[in-house]
Amino acid sequence: MIARVTTRMTNKMEENYVKVGDYIIIQRQNYTKLHKVTLKGTVMLGKDQLELGTIIGRPVWKTYKMEPKKNGKRVFVLKECDKYESLAEQLKKDVSSGSDNRNIFDDGRSQLLSTEEIIGLRTSGLSGQAIVGQLIENSKTFRDKTEYSQEKYLKKKEKKYFEYITVRWPTIRLISEVMYRTDPVKIMGLRMDTLSQILTIVGMHSHGMYMLYESGCQGLVASAMLNNISIGGRLLHIHPGNLPQKQAIYAMNYSSDKMSCLISVNIYSFLRKLLQENSVQNENGVQVPKKEAVVNEGFVSESENDGGVIKTEDFSSDVMHRKESVISETNSLNDKLVQDSSREDNEIVEEKEIALDVVNEKKRKHSDTDENMSKKPRWEQETEKAADFLRLSKADGLVIVAREHPANILTALLPYIAPSRPFIVYCPCREPLLELYVQLKGKNSTVGLRVTETWLRSHQVLPSRTHPDILMSGGGGYLLSGIVVEGGTSTQELSLS
Repeated sequence: MIARVTTRMTNKMEENYVKVGDYIIIQRQNYTKLHKVTLKGTVMLGKDQLELGTIIGRPVWKTYKMEPKKNGKRVFVLKECDKYESLAEQLKKDVSSGSDNRNIFDDGRSQLLSTEEIIGLRTSGLSGQAIVGQLIENSKTFRDKTEYSQEKYLKKKEKKYFEYITVRWPTIRLISEVMYRTDPVKIMGLRMDTLSQILTIVGMHSHGMYMLYESGCQGLVASAMLNNISIGGRLLHIHPGNLPQKQAIYAMNYSSDKMSCLISVNIYSFLRKLLQENSVQNENGVQVPKKEAVVNEGFVSESENDGGVIKTEDFSSDVMHRKESVISETNSLNDKLVQDSSREDNEIVEEKEIALDVVNEKKRKHSDTDENMSKKPRWEQETEKAADFLRLSKADGLVIVAREHPANILTALLPYIAPSRPFIVYCPCREPLLELYVQLKGKNSTVGLRVTETWLRSHQVLPSRTHPDILMSGGGGYLLSGIVVEGGTSTQELSLS
C-alpha cells in the first residue's frame, strides 16, 4: 500500500516537470504561445529567438530571464530567476515629471537617437532595461510629461523590450485563447465563453458516455469534453474524414489512461456498422439463418442415402472372405511372414511419424496465416468498440460542431441518445440552426428547443480608469439546444389523420 502511494506521488511530481515531447504555454506579459518541447529546440517570440534547452527537467510556473547570447543576432538563452522586475518601476525612480503636457508638441524630433542606432542597440546584445534607459536619456520631452504620461510611455516600451517569460502548463482556456487569437477561422470562431456554455448545457459528468461530431475545430471541443471525463467514462469522437483533428487533444498532455476514454470513429463507417447490426438482428428474429438451413439440408441428404451404406457393407464382407481364404492357404509360411511383418510395421510407424510432423507444420503455418488475416485495422476496431458501447446503453448527450449543415447529422445520431438527455448544435451562422429548429418542431422527439447567441466584451479594470475595451470580437456563434424524449406522433401525421 505504501509503495502504491509513493508511486502515485512520484508520478504526480513528474507530471509537473517539463519533459521532451510535452506541450507548454510560453507567456510573455499578456502574450501566450503554444509550443512542443524538443531536445534542442528553439521558439520565436516575435523577432526574438529563444533557446529552450534550460527548461527541460525543470518545474512549470518558473520564470526565466532572456539573456542575449554572445555573437547572436537577437538570440537569447534562458536563465532561471525567482521573480521579474518591472521596467517602469526601475526607470521611473530617479526621473522628475512635469505638471501638464500643454507645451509638448509631437513633431517627431523629440528622440535624438535614429532608427538605425536603436536597431544597433538591440543587435549589440544590450538588455531591455539598458535600451529603454538610453531612449529616456535621449528624449527631449520625457521629463516634461506628467507622471501618468511617463507611466504610459514606459509601459509601451516595456511591452516591446520585456525580457522575462513564464512557462505554464496548458489548460483549456489558454489553448482556446491561443487558437482564437492565432486564427479564429480554424476553430469556426468558437470563443471560450461559447465553449463553456456547450459544456454546461450538455451536462458533463465524469462517468458518462457522450457523442461528439466535430469537423474543422482542431479538436478543441473534444479536448474540453475529454478533460471532464474520468476513467470509466467514454467520449465517442465522430469525424467525417479518414483522420480526426486532435491538435488541442495532444496539446493537453493527457495520460494514456485518459486517452483510453476517447474513441475516434468515421461517421460513415460508424453508421454503416450500426445499421448492419440492426438489420442482422431483424433477420434473426424473422427467419432461420442460411448456414443453419444448409446444415439441416446436409443432414437430410445423408439420412436419405441408405443405399450407399448398404453397398459399402457388402463390399467389406467380400474383402473379409477373400482375406480368410488367403490366410488359410499360407499357414505353412507363418514364421517367415511374422518376421517380415514386424520389420514392415517399424518402417510404417516411422513413415507415419514423419507424415504427422509434416501435417502439424502445415497446420501451424495455416493458423499463422489465419491470425494475420484476422488482425483488423485500428479504425475498424475503434468502430466496433463504439458500436458495442451503444449496443449496451445509449449516450448521455450529443454535441455537434460542424462546418456542414447539421440537419442530416443530427437526424442520424439522435436515435442513439437516451431519453431526457440534452443535445446541442453549434454553428457560426444562425440560418442553419433556424431551419433545424423548424424541422425539430414538426416532430415529437425533442422538447425545450431554443436558439441562443453568445456575446462577450472584456473590460479594462484600473484605478479610476475602468471601462470596456475598445476592440472586441463581433460574435461568438449560435447554439441550438434541446432535450431528447421518447418519440411520438409528429404534427404532420396528426394533421393527416
